[in-house]
Amino acid sequence: MNNFAKYLTKYAEDEVSLLATFPQHKNFSHTLIIPAYKESPSFIDSFIRSSLVDQNVLLIIVINQPEYETDSYPQSALAQHGLSTGKVTWQSDNLTLVDMDNSNSAILVIDRFTQPITNKQGVGLARKIGADVACALIEQKVIKSTWLHSSDADAQLPDNYFTSLMDNQSHTSVAACYNFIHSCDDKVIESANAIYEQALRYYVAGLSYAKSSYNYFTIGSVLVFRAQAYVTVRGFPKRSAGEDFYLLNKIAKLGDILWLKNSVLRLEARMSDRVPFGTGPAVKQIVELSEKGQSYHYYHPVVFERLKSLLHHFSSLHQNLDNLSVWYKTGSNDIEFALKTIGFDAFVDKQKGINEKQFNKQLLVWFDAFKTLKFIHALKDNYYPNIPIEEAISQANFVI
Repeated sequence: MNNFAKYLTKYAEDEVSLLATFPQHKNFSHTLIIPAYKESPSFIDSFIRSSLVDQNVLLIIVINQPEYETDSYPQSALAQHGLSTGKVTWQSDNLTLVDMDNSNSAILVIDRFTQPITNKQGVGLARKIGADVACALIEQKVIKSTWLHSSDADAQLPDNYFTSLMDNQSHTSVAACYNFIHSCDDKVIESANAIYEQALRYYVAGLSYAKSSYNYFTIGSVLVFRAQAYVTVRGFPKRSAGEDFYLLNKIAKLGDILWLKNSVLRLEARMSDRVPFGTGPAVKQIVELSEKGQSYHYYHPVVFERLKSLLHHFSSLHQNLDNLSVWYKTGSNDIEFALKTIGFDAFVDKQKGINEKQFNKQLLVWFDAFKTLKFIHALKDNYYPNIPIEEAISQANFVI
């Protein structure tokens, strides 16, 4: 059993089993997966009006709702709107296929509000359901492209959304991030979102400056990844937030993540409490701080200097596996403290006896995006407190 078949058999969500009767004469070039909770139906209309609808796309909408939500009307209204965009040509339990009028594209509506999602699994499970269904349809050869496009209802996709990836992919690329910009008619929210967007770009620029292998954006609406890589890491983690971060953290260990700079998604700047952390809650915090006349604080640029020093210093680590204390002394005390805080000594102790090539590979896997973030937080909490984002950007030795 290959990885694809193993994943679909053992780890995919129940909706995959409902595809046994999916019409095999259907053929789509691309797939786009969008989770939708408390969303306006207008995003469906925007897609239908766009040029993308002429590119033979299966739009998979996972209309979801957490268990604690008592009002299902917005989700029900969205489902009805989706079903009204064309002719229903297939249905199996909570999956409904709608052929769009005057188009070779279609919408697959997945109802996960009648059967709400467990609170802790949230958007992660919603994305996983959509991606799992797409993988199964790729396996059935209903969908031609083996790239899974994952976005959000608030994203306006550019005309080159699909073609830019095709033009830039290589045999080593396993995922990609589209460029993005936030906008909003409410200037207060737009201004707050601009600050948070600056912080996001500052963080990735800092990682790039430090020469980290994990220097990419982890925004759920700008992601695309190979189906094979997705099933290899067993799909989206089922969690209410951060599912994009943890998925990419695993996929990045399999190959390269592209930066599609010239394909720009326009994201709606908005406050949100639908997830415990991420863009929406951060924007809400920035608005509240602004109302109090306070600045939004973010990582001190020195933490990226220390990260850069550490990653360079790793080149001499293998020859000092049995003398870690000596290796520490050739660096700085703050780096040593931060590494010990995140369990570095225990990792090194398990690597003794392996050759340098194997060790460096294990080190790259261990000191991943999550460990990098923990390292930065250890420095932040104990040495270099956050400072106003404007000061951080102006003091940094890199540009965003």
